[in-house]
Amino acid sequence: MQHKLQVIKAKMGSADDEFTPLSQLTLGMNKCRVRVRISRLWESFNPKNDISFGLDSLLIDDQGETMQARVLPDDIDQFEDQLVEGMVYALSNFTIEDTRESYMTCSNELTMYFGGQTVVNEIEDTDLIPLYSFEFINFKDLRSRCDDVSVLTDVLGHIVYVGELEEVWKKSRLIKICNARIQNLRGRESSITLYGDIACAFAEDMHKKGQEASVVAVFAGMRVESSHSDYYLDLEIPEVQEFCANLRIQQENPVPKKSPAQKLAESWRTIEQLKSLDPEEYDEDTSFLCRVSLIDIDCSNGWCYLGCDTCQKSMYGASRKYKCSRCGPIKIPIQWYKLKKKVQDATGTMNLMIFCEVAEELVGVSAEELVEEIEDDDEWYTLPEEIEDLLGSTHTFQVFDKYGSRSWSVNRYFQYSYGNI
Repeated sequence: MQHKLQVIKAKMGSADDEFTPLSQLTLGMNKCRVRVRISRLWESFNPKNDISFGLDSLLIDDQGETMQARVLPDDIDQFEDQLVEGMVYALSNFTIEDTRESYMTCSNELTMYFGGQTVVNEIEDTDLIPLYSFEFINFKDLRSRCDDVSVLTDVLGHIVYVGELEEVWKKSRLIKICNARIQNLRGRESSITLYGDIACAFAEDMHKKGQEASVVAVFAGMRVESSHSDYYLDLEIPEVQEFCANLRIQQENPVPKKSPAQKLAESWRTIEQLKSLDPEEYDEDTSFLCRVSLIDIDCSNGWCYLGCDTCQKSMYGASRKYKCSRCGPIKIPIQWYKLKKKVQDATGTMNLMIFCEVAEELVGVSAEELVEEIEDDDEWYTLPEEIEDLLGSTHTFQVFDKYGSRSWSVNRYFQYSYGNI
């Protein structure tokens, strides 16, 4: 009698007992039901040919667990009117598979797939399920995500710059972009580029807020090097609220800003110091001054390259019509310098790359002019006299490490000694 009573009580349990947490789902066809909110919803497609990969979404359950879901292209018509971003659903008869290797919006190792048999029921909203979920990454870790598209990146920061809408060529298409910069509480900045409709909406939203507005933004699903991206302004979530509170404290107690001249004077480093710097302590916009002597120039791979006349991107592999992947068709590409130099000071030696106008300023003549003097193919891999004459000379350079790999490039050349050297 007691056993029967326990069975009856189990069947009469709360409605929550009917739902399985996302964390307990396993590979294969699932007959169980889940209660989830669709936090984000977007259609993924190949930008080269506009072929759809499917209708993707980020699901959140009442335990805060997340899972990415996909409706395959053949089934989109069945579900696109049923699924609405922000709504809560009971789902059943779906399939669970291993996560794809790229362009995921959460780190869950499993992905849910909707099929023709999948049952979707909109149910009453509940405060138990968060509206949003993000996997924020520190600014200092962004460069480790370069070219890693396994899991897309979520960042949080204070917007300090918004550029005008521009049109650029990307993947052989003319597309609108909006550049912005965000800053963390330590004053470190990171550049953001938004594309297409998202770029237009962001630029309009920021225009409405006005130039003087202090806006904290979440950029979600970004690619470090950005598709599947979205943005949220002044979200009411704990992470943003904590950020805003700390930002207000900083704004009420500002630290005196250093002048550009002060920053420049404090950026002097020896070669030994440059080589021992921790890449996590600086970003791609951080520059250092060094005074070094040129002791060798490696031209085994040439000393110039054919590049775009606007953005200087290499034209290697371009067709005879000369089309830059960034700027689109160009009339005539030009020759730019690429000088791989070995330099030294009293503390050691290191390699420096010097490109384009900076190298032209150093050499004193354009790469185009030197190329016109080439009469033999071997001369492409032999230093012209004008470049060879630089060996043994000493110069002050401003250098930066764009990718955090201790591969230093010159972004400024000082013709005269700077500071107290």
